[in-house]
Amino acid sequence: MQNGYIERINRTFRESILDAYLFTQQVQILAEEWIKDYNYRRTHESLGGKIQMEYDTLPAACY
Repeated sequence: MQNGYIERINRTFRESILDAYLFTQQVQILAEEWIKDYNYRRTHESLGGKIQMEYDTLPAACY
């Protein structure tokens, strides 16, 4: 009977803690990739169709 309690505790812990932790890590990785793509690979209309890195290298007089 004790084995059933242990299995239930393990399942509850895994579902509540471990799965949430893995999900959080995945979301963090995806968010970081999206931010890099948005800032360094995607062209921005407000920057004259340039990516952020291109815009950052322009002389201040071009702003």
